[in-house]
Amino acid sequence: MPDMTISIWTAAAGFFLSFLAYFLKKWIPYLYVHILTAILGSGWIVYVFLNQDFVKTMTIFFIFVFSFFSSPVPARSKTQWKKISDELKEQGAREIALSKKKERLFVDFLFSGFFILIAVLYFLFGPDSPIALILLYSFISLVVGLTKRVGVFRSLRLFYREQEEVLYAVSLFETKKYPLKELSEVSVQTRPDVLQLFELFSLFSPNVDYTTSMGKTWKLSFSGEKVYLTPDPSESMAFLHQGEIKKMEEVEVKPFYHQKNWKRLLGKWYFAAAVKGVGIYAVLITLLALLRIGPIITTAITIVFWIFNLSISDRVLKIALDMKKIDDPDLLPIIENVFSRAGLSHVEIYVTESTEYNGFAIGANIGRSLVALTSETLKLPHEAIKGILAHEAIHVKKRDVLIGQLLRFLLIGLILASVFFFNKYVHDENGKTFAFLGLWLLLFLFPAFQSLFTQWMEVRADHLGATLLDGGNAQMANSLAILCEYQDRALEKSAGYRVTFEKEQEVNQKNKKISSLERDSWFFRFLEFQFMSHPPMYWRVHSLQTTETGWSIGKIKLWLCSRFRESLPH
Repeated sequence: MPDMTISIWTAAAGFFLSFLAYFLKKWIPYLYVHILTAILGSGWIVYVFLNQDFVKTMTIFFIFVFSFFSSPVPARSKTQWKKISDELKEQGAREIALSKKKERLFVDFLFSGFFILIAVLYFLFGPDSPIALILLYSFISLVVGLTKRVGVFRSLRLFYREQEEVLYAVSLFETKKYPLKELSEVSVQTRPDVLQLFELFSLFSPNVDYTTSMGKTWKLSFSGEKVYLTPDPSESMAFLHQGEIKKMEEVEVKPFYHQKNWKRLLGKWYFAAAVKGVGIYAVLITLLALLRIGPIITTAITIVFWIFNLSISDRVLKIALDMKKIDDPDLLPIIENVFSRAGLSHVEIYVTESTEYNGFAIGANIGRSLVALTSETLKLPHEAIKGILAHEAIHVKKRDVLIGQLLRFLLIGLILASVFFFNKYVHDENGKTFAFLGLWLLLFLFPAFQSLFTQWMEVRADHLGATLLDGGNAQMANSLAILCEYQDRALEKSAGYRVTFEKEQEVNQKNKKISSLERDSWFFRFLEFQFMSHPPMYWRVHSLQTTETGWSIGKIKLWLCSRFRESLPH
């Protein structure tokens, strides 16, 4: 492991050079800027190499590259940002004043600062281990997120063009155009629900958070995105209530520190630290290191703690994702039918808010398992929902959640054991170089090994799930096709909200048609088949359409052969 002080300075150097390039390109041609930053970056890596061995230098190199390219550099200069705003005003757009209070930023700094503090404490007192690199990655990501958040807070401006019925959000980082014809629902909250908006507290892609105060918040549900705004109280937002847009009463949101939110806050914090990250394990290992507990006992305690986390995962996720039981009288008979056919009588079905179309099983054992559907998924035709429920029912019945976690634990354990072995028994430079390359190869193959098993479970869930449906394979294939169609349209809409300006003039974007049911180029097929948790959707639907209902060795062979053939350039 490289020295942590050098690692942090390397991340800082990456940020510095990225911002330096951003400012220099205003006066110097791009080519010269790239050459200069390459020379300075290479100089830093050479300096590190002269003071560290080859293995540590390569790790430092990856840290530098990651920090350089993840740096929160604005997409445009302040001059360009001002010209875009002036151009919109000239076109007759009305600016909507925003309520901007620094207390809103303070909340984001408070939440992020807590996890940054965990990383810093581990850097100071924790043992030298791969967890340090994971925490450094998290540390960089949080700093990047905070920096961008401050930039958006300071530069965000809203405009409404009445003739086109379009809402614009302009900042230094991006410009978005939201046609009101895509607006399906409007609601008002007494304050922003920061426990829902903070990125680490969400399992799915985060909401578009344009809140700049802790006052009244407007939640706008567009196809593919949910946007949160805090306009000035003096502003009229009546234009949002046109047409047949679904309106809701004002929703009271308690402050995150309110007593009624304590359980929710704790659940989301634990989810971020133990499920989405490794912060809780870093705290545990740091405490054990300060108590001078040996590595064997530390490993045993960590494993016991991981088992404990696995056993309470259903309760943690239920709280963290703000799940609510489905009570739709039209859906309850469908749920009962599918799970009774699967022989599962105690599985609870919940809904969690998200703009994604998805469903997933949670829980290590059948008696405590639950299935969650996103709020967008409930908008699908009932036939599609029935297929999704049947797929998830098989995951529960076959204990795929538990098997997946055990598999991940074994693979991560193999990597950590390799690191421990190399650090303890390999001392010469040639051996360290070989061990380093072998370790990186193992890290590269880790998602491939995991994909092999998770894809098998997904294919099995498709085909066994089809046996729970009256229409068998045909109905399951149709369910997946409908799911894809809705998700692809939402992605197209979301991509279409982003607009670019060339010479401060809006460029009409011709959005590329997205279709998950079409066979992609061989490179993307290779990535999906070899590294993703699910096989490509076009193959899943085709395999259901061209085989008989049921599960057999022949279907496993078909999947394995397709996994190989479809990954080749033809």
